[in-house]
Amino acid sequence: MGSAGSGKSVFIHQKIIVRCLTQAGIRVLICRKTAESARETTFEECKNVLTSWKIIEYVQINKTDKTITFPNKSKIIFMGLDTETRLLSLSNISCVFVEEAFEVEENFIEQLNLRMRGQRRNQQLILAWNPISKNSWLYRFTVENPPANSIFIHSTYKDNPFLNEEYISAIEELETRNPAKWKVYGLGQWGVIDDGLVFRNWKVEEFDISSLSASGLEHRVGSDLGFIDPTTIIDTLYDRENKIIYVFNEFYKTGCQLDEVYLAMCGMQLGKTKIYMDAAEPRSIDFFRRKGMNTVPCLKGVDSVKARISFLQNHQIIVHPKCEHLIAEFENFSYKKDSKTGLYKDDDYTHEWSHCIDGLGYAYSDIYAQKKLKTMDKRILGL
Repeated sequence: MGSAGSGKSVFIHQKIIVRCLTQAGIRVLICRKTAESARETTFEECKNVLTSWKIIEYVQINKTDKTITFPNKSKIIFMGLDTETRLLSLSNISCVFVEEAFEVEENFIEQLNLRMRGQRRNQQLILAWNPISKNSWLYRFTVENPPANSIFIHSTYKDNPFLNEEYISAIEELETRNPAKWKVYGLGQWGVIDDGLVFRNWKVEEFDISSLSASGLEHRVGSDLGFIDPTTIIDTLYDRENKIIYVFNEFYKTGCQLDEVYLAMCGMQLGKTKIYMDAAEPRSIDFFRRKGMNTVPCLKGVDSVKARISFLQNHQIIVHPKCEHLIAEFENFSYKKDSKTGLYKDDDYTHEWSHCIDGLGYAYSDIYAQKKLKTMDKRILGL
């Protein structure tokens, strides 16, 4: 774990290349959340190291399969975690490196750990990330309950002797200009970057679900379907009078089949509850209906995304601590900046932190969706 500019990513790529040069026939897996991000970052970083060390001409680089093979038959394989089928077919991996591990679910890390089979010595699972939030599973995994055979390295930009003065000055300016960002990107400490955050009207709090439900609050559920992106189901209670939304349960899984989603709905005891789903998934909605679930398309109108976000912003949202994925999204879902002006755009958001939030919004689509204007006889107005 480290700050911006700490050199952790370059160091790990160098370490892996040294292992491949000195241990014949090993297989190393380097991955990120998506194949595209792996191709644009880790694959390019390895080629940069090989070039700077003047040994790139001695290796075989397969740009199609995204592999690098060394003369001693060692190989580096680059993959995205969105290629789960290919991942599960791998075996005899000596080392796994996951870049930007905060993007990845814990169950994927467990699966990758199982890919390392065989008799190779010094099998390692290496994770690298910026410390975005203590609510991430990484905090539990590395700080609260670390594996017995693990090493936790915390680095900052001060550990990197190769940074130029301009870069160092840019980082250190954050201390006075943006203390929250300085904490994460300067000191490499656990924290939340609140620049441009879309939602500030929420909090994490324990509450009694049974008593709230018994008080007559509305039960509302929304679901956002995905495969490469995660599928989410968000279970809530709505205090309409006081404009409070209580979120008490969630389902969150990548690479999810429809049968798995159905079983999750059953496990959450949603058989009699109306579930609002993305209207762009009519076949999936029909599949769940045929299974006996009360699934309906969410209502969409002009600027429905902005309407959905505006509706949620206009409520107090109380999230139960067990809904960790929604909490992580609230901590990171932000407006994007205009590349020309540097100002935040009010209609462009960080998609990777929106899946639970979309499911939450769908649950209330019948309230916020714009309705068509009704016509009336103009003679009523004396026209």
